[in-house]
Amino acid sequence: AICVAIMERLTRNVDIPPEYLYYGIPSPWLQVKCMKILQYFPTPDDPELLDAQLKVMKTILTGTDMVKNFNKNNALHAILFEAINLVTSMDYAHELLNPCVELLGKFLTMKEPNIRYLALNTLTALAAMPDLRDSIKAYEEAVISSLHDADITIRKRALTLLFSMCDASNVHSVINELLNYFVTADFDIREELALKTAILAERYSVNDRMWFIQVALQLIEKAGDFINDDLWHRLVQIATNHPELHASTAQLMFVKLRDDGAANELVLRAVSYCLGEFGYLLPIPPSQYLDMLLPLFHGTDDTTRGIMLTAYVKIALHRGCDQPAMAKIVQVFTETSTSMNTELQQRSLEYLALLRLGPSMRSILEPMPEYPDRASVLEKHVEVENVESDVAGAIRKLGLANGTAAAKVIEQPTAAGKWKAAARNVISGAAAQPAALPAAAAVDLLGDLLGTASTSAPAPAPAALPAASGVNLDDLLGIGSSAAALPAPQERLALPTSSGAVPPPPARPAPAATTSSAATLDDLLGLGVAPAAPVVRAATTSPVAPAAPAASNDIFGALSAVTSGPASATATVAPTQLTQPMSNSIQPTVNVAECAKRLLTADNGLLYEDANVQIGLKTQWQGSQGRLMFYIGNKSATTDLQALSMTIPETTGLRISLQPVPASVGPKRQIQLMLQVAITSAFVAPPNVQFAYQINNQRCAQSLALPIRVNKFLSPMPIASPQEFIAKWHQMAGASQHQKIMDVSASYANGGTESVANALNNMRLTVQKGLDPNPANLVAGSRFVGERCGETLVAARVESDANVRGRYRFTVASMDANTSAAVMDTLVAALS
Repeated sequence: AICVAIMERLTRNVDIPPEYLYYGIPSPWLQVKCMKILQYFPTPDDPELLDAQLKVMKTILTGTDMVKNFNKNNALHAILFEAINLVTSMDYAHELLNPCVELLGKFLTMKEPNIRYLALNTLTALAAMPDLRDSIKAYEEAVISSLHDADITIRKRALTLLFSMCDASNVHSVINELLNYFVTADFDIREELALKTAILAERYSVNDRMWFIQVALQLIEKAGDFINDDLWHRLVQIATNHPELHASTAQLMFVKLRDDGAANELVLRAVSYCLGEFGYLLPIPPSQYLDMLLPLFHGTDDTTRGIMLTAYVKIALHRGCDQPAMAKIVQVFTETSTSMNTELQQRSLEYLALLRLGPSMRSILEPMPEYPDRASVLEKHVEVENVESDVAGAIRKLGLANGTAAAKVIEQPTAAGKWKAAARNVISGAAAQPAALPAAAAVDLLGDLLGTASTSAPAPAPAALPAASGVNLDDLLGIGSSAAALPAPQERLALPTSSGAVPPPPARPAPAATTSSAATLDDLLGLGVAPAAPVVRAATTSPVAPAAPAASNDIFGALSAVTSGPASATATVAPTQLTQPMSNSIQPTVNVAECAKRLLTADNGLLYEDANVQIGLKTQWQGSQGRLMFYIGNKSATTDLQALSMTIPETTGLRISLQPVPASVGPKRQIQLMLQVAITSAFVAPPNVQFAYQINNQRCAQSLALPIRVNKFLSPMPIASPQEFIAKWHQMAGASQHQKIMDVSASYANGGTESVANALNNMRLTVQKGLDPNPANLVAGSRFVGERCGETLVAARVESDANVRGRYRFTVASMDANTSAAVMDTLVAALS
């Protein structure tokens, strides 16, 4: 009663002393505290007291608007969100729940990111109440729009809300949106996105299991590098347990393999398993799908090979498997019987023995029986866990949500909880103490990257991850938790937390966490890289074109008839103009151009070094996206690096996001900066990074070439037969072709064609053996998938000159002119 009386007085703003007013609001901290206390008591039985409490809540819900003053706006919304928490905990306040949803729906369209985050978080908790789900679904379009927000925390919250508000009435539209979202989704969210999409498809496909199989196959294709085996296991379990789906599942897998190939290992495992189990139901001879599976066998990992071996022995029993097909299967088993992998060796020998049994082996290799009915293994990855939500806690306490409807997600702990605790301490009068920072581990900078780390101190342990395996996306580069990660929304601005408290204004962000080294920093990266030798210019005499092969053997066409002029030069990216004129009094101690050249065929190495700074680079590429980690070390033992800056101009065809750069780096310290890139379409000019710093009244400004080129996003081109590739080659050569005769560098000339082939493979131009009738020539084929341009194929042919050692004719063809020009430019830069 006392709290309600206080709230009545404060909301009416009657007889409030001036010292209790905060931007004209009567004691917002006291209002929040009173509503927090009321949540720990049952709903009043006294009708007058209950009516007074409901009137207070209604006044707050209907009287709160956005204002221009930042601090006043924070206080108003702190009160409002705590009022929503209180309404959801009251037994007789159901008439106020829909107004709460309407208010939160309006917040979804606000520009302020913290308000949108809190609205999404609160709506997620309210979506656990079945009576409110229809009201929340009215804002489905705004939630989907939040999936594309610039803030990753808002994107994750929007995904969780979309998952919670989905039911049988909107599941198809929601899943279509999520499947389309995969194209632009961040690495960090793709595993969660795939799992939740699969769970929704399975949950609401009771009457149409084939739809789930189709959705699951799309998810495996799009997110195979980010998920574990559970999804394709669930696919085959459902297909096996529904005999009426066997034929349609086999047809779906055959069409996928024929038209799109195997995008990743998980797709190949699912296709192989289903064709082995259900392929006998297809109205085609087994040799058709066997011939598509066999070329993929040697390019996969051991787990996939084991599954494919089992599929082969089952295909041998399919009706219509003729002697040539049986001979191919026996050949694979014979070759694998000497494998270094004992599992593959034993499996091949056993299958060979079974084949010798003849018809009597059919009883041993019968199709798999139905799996026992059990709960979906996918559901285990998305469990009920949201203890930080006061709204969800109130709902659970009152039992207003049933267990099957509540959708809650395990999330990584963030600093938001610390802010909530600090805010509660402010309300209660306790002084919030800053959390102690962990001690920086002694690391020899990039020594841990290349296996030469100092052992004087242990490396920092990586953060714990959910049980779902696959690619460790929070630690994709193997460097442990990023100390310079962006703060949660509650940390970035002084906005109210979900508990309703108004946090104190946040302090300026600290510089990126640094690591020190106890070992000598003469070679700061631990690479042992000596200064590169000066570049020796080649003779200016015009090279003689290599002898063209006989017309009867040149299956790729009369290439010698094509003008063999130099490839189109890539336009140089002009360095960004700095705000003040600078003189580079600090010069690099390494050949910067040679460092950039090495990174074209390697994923990590040295980018730049001078007397004060060393910059190492480690990269990882997956499909259309990549991550680059800069390791910037201060070699000085006494002086800070000041005015540190790194900027990257916009590049057409690329989407780039660089982590904020700290202003300084302490002596003998290192920082790590993450750069995320995604290719949208082919680009010719690679981006440069403008790097600058000051030390001892000296200024250094460098424009450094980044190893971000089209070839970094390539993956192997699926080739079913040489004839298919030759047809594609002629089609691409007719659209866009670049050709150049070039003397490769001495290292490649001495290594011969094999060293050139290794370089092509390192540049992700996959060399396809046996396609060129001349064994001294090389043929490579790859592809990339841009976010806007879709799939683009590119192929290269390398012809050696029998008369001049180290002289080759390079031909690059693609349906896209920018792609062929970009790949040719990279070949020239890397091999010349």
